[in-house]
Amino acid sequence: MSLWGKRFLYFDGAMGTLLQARGMKAGEEPERWNIARPQLVKEVHLAYLEAGCDIIASNTFGATRAHLGEDADALMTAGVKVAMEAVREAGHGWVAADISSLGRLLQPYGDMPFEEAVQQFREAAQAGLTAGADLVLIETMTDLLELKAAVLGAREAMEAVGLQVPLFCSAAFDGKRRLLTGADIRGTAAMLVGLGADAVGLNCGLGPKDLLEHTRELLRWCEKPVFISPNAGVPVVVSGITTFPTDAKDFAQEMVQVAELGVWGLGGCCGTTPAHLESMIRSTKGLNPLPRNGEEACVISGRSVSLAMGEKPLLIGERINPTGKPRMKQALREGDLDFLLREAVAQAEAGADALDVNVGLPGINEPEMLSKAVTAIQTVCELPLQIDSADAQAMEAALRVYAGKPIINSVSGKQEVLTQVLPLARKYGGALVVLLLDDNGIPDTAQGRLAIARRVIREAERWGIPRRELLFDALTLAASGGEGAPGVTLETLRLLREELGVKTVLGVSNVSFGLPQRPLLTAAFTAMAIGQGLSAAILNPLEPMVRAMMDAASAISGRDEGFARYLAAYGGQGDYVLTSQLREQETAGNLTLESDGAAQSLDPAAQAILQGLASQAAMLVRARLQEGSPPLGLVESCVMPGLAEAGNRYEQGRLFLPQLLQSAQAAQAAFEEIRRRLPREQADQGKKVILATVQGDVHDIGKNIVKVLLRNYGYSVVDLGRDVPPQSVLEAVQSSHAKLVGLSALMTTTVPAMERTIALLKREAPDVRVMVGGAVLTQEYADQIGADGYGKDAMAAVRLAERFCASQEGESGAGAK
Repeated sequence: MSLWGKRFLYFDGAMGTLLQARGMKAGEEPERWNIARPQLVKEVHLAYLEAGCDIIASNTFGATRAHLGEDADALMTAGVKVAMEAVREAGHGWVAADISSLGRLLQPYGDMPFEEAVQQFREAAQAGLTAGADLVLIETMTDLLELKAAVLGAREAMEAVGLQVPLFCSAAFDGKRRLLTGADIRGTAAMLVGLGADAVGLNCGLGPKDLLEHTRELLRWCEKPVFISPNAGVPVVVSGITTFPTDAKDFAQEMVQVAELGVWGLGGCCGTTPAHLESMIRSTKGLNPLPRNGEEACVISGRSVSLAMGEKPLLIGERINPTGKPRMKQALREGDLDFLLREAVAQAEAGADALDVNVGLPGINEPEMLSKAVTAIQTVCELPLQIDSADAQAMEAALRVYAGKPIINSVSGKQEVLTQVLPLARKYGGALVVLLLDDNGIPDTAQGRLAIARRVIREAERWGIPRRELLFDALTLAASGGEGAPGVTLETLRLLREELGVKTVLGVSNVSFGLPQRPLLTAAFTAMAIGQGLSAAILNPLEPMVRAMMDAASAISGRDEGFARYLAAYGGQGDYVLTSQLREQETAGNLTLESDGAAQSLDPAAQAILQGLASQAAMLVRARLQEGSPPLGLVESCVMPGLAEAGNRYEQGRLFLPQLLQSAQAAQAAFEEIRRRLPREQADQGKKVILATVQGDVHDIGKNIVKVLLRNYGYSVVDLGRDVPPQSVLEAVQSSHAKLVGLSALMTTTVPAMERTIALLKREAPDVRVMVGGAVLTQEYADQIGADGYGKDAMAAVRLAERFCASQEGESGAGAK
């Protein structure tokens, strides 16, 4: 780590294609060569070291139990030792224990529990460290929660073996700068830095010139050293052979542009060779790494939305809290998470920027309930969450499973609380709310509260938590309790901003407690607090008066450049009339929500599907069935419109994969109610699709996502799993009489197996359509290998399936005539 910034550190390039050039057969697992053919693996490492690379990744990309079963530890150990031998022979370099995705979706979207993922990553990292690796490299990750599991596993492995080595983390973003499951670069970087990554990188998927904007974005928001390892362009098929179009000379020229942006580490991924790396190193040796000048911002994030504190005053929804809410208390005691989900959706649609989640209630298991609530809410809501608990065990349980970087609510000046909460904030990362009270209570003066703030800053910095990650709550007391209380709070906000330069947060609704026309007082106090620099207000976003006043005060105080947000919200409304009427109706515990025009035009059951509210969708469909609505008519009026709107929003970038999957699950819940009312022959006549990850490829995350969506669109899916030979795909087609096959490949080395599978199907089952997908494929690539269609993502695969099946039905109908 001492070399970072003094000169570029050079990472190595691709491994699999070079092993294939040395005789590895398509379908073989490269990691097994660490024991079977170690000398040939070492040859590849030596070639990169001779090219000038500093960091050699062990040949252990898939060395986890999910891929290699009980052989994983032995293959990790052997892989690290082979790389160490190469480093010793070359006389320079460091060995990274290389770890990548488990290839399976984590719960709630897949079948792997979060803690099982952490355990597998812990085992892999521990084996690598025990074997002597100099650092741990987590790479090519595409899911935010799995990335978190990997980091936690690696850190816990270091604790287990008593070593602290550098931890480098790299993710693969698409052309829209999103991970497969929707996270953006800013939010991903914030989570990784919060979790303690020592360097953050981008790799795979795209070539150097395609990663320039990605790199600029990462450099802007990441304070840690940044490294970039692109592909040698996007692969193409030439004369039946997978090739990467960017040669060594062009790769080097493009990497010079990357280097000049300010990264400190350079390497290669798919398609790069020792020649690529040697040319890149020669071209960049004369350059000096630029000093880091990224923004030192406090960023919070959910699964797909990230926010920088201070860009605008944030509205944190306060409604998921049982205090004073009998219906919510009942829901928590009964384990009714659906009630919380409806509250989350309502607040998000009303304009909240983040949501507070508090389930503290006597008589319940708060650690279990809070972690379940956070996981469930993240399936229907993309916003960052504020994890709110006075129970340290509950807080840790929720922080552990949270996808992103949350707000932690809260710590105070009480030493006992600081001792409990600061270690959690250090381990898991998060913006930390600081209540300005201590063992003596709440100071009556602003100076007294400021003194607590100074003391907490010192204590937090001792734990390695910078002051920018602290959000100070100046404490809102009821105005009815004393005339000076709001004034002290506002003065405290001013002092925190002017003397300490920190971010602030307030639960503003407390000011109006015990007084009439509470929304009016809350709105006025919110405007005054924003005038004093308030960073975030915790309030009820379903109260339009308060929300509108917050928007107006932000604009007038100069925190909405050009009144852009204000005009976007109110510019087309004519004379805006404030009303204290809530944007909700609570009838029998169910929320009827306002939404945009497209959603309002949907049937209520279809709206519930769009919002991902499975129980609500099932309940509404069940009620319609009891009223006598025809089952198939509900499919047409409820299930399909809800799914279609979710699909449209996904394609427009308004929904991301987690929300799309949740909508699909809500549709499935509604369809199950309908299925029970259909005659068996109608219920079982779903269109059939065969899905398989091709021979030699053990990654099936993308295929599993497609499977979930297709099933919820009414398809009968036969999943053949991973590493499926061409003949097995043909046999499945023949036995099931399916007319559609979907093939997936993540690795460039397995695309030839996909081509062989397509050729076999075309020859033996010419009436079958084949669609393909995977990270290494493009439309041009799919055309070259003979596929009937290419799905760039899961929703595109569904659209293809719909089109193919409609075409086949049309052909069979014409034949019948």
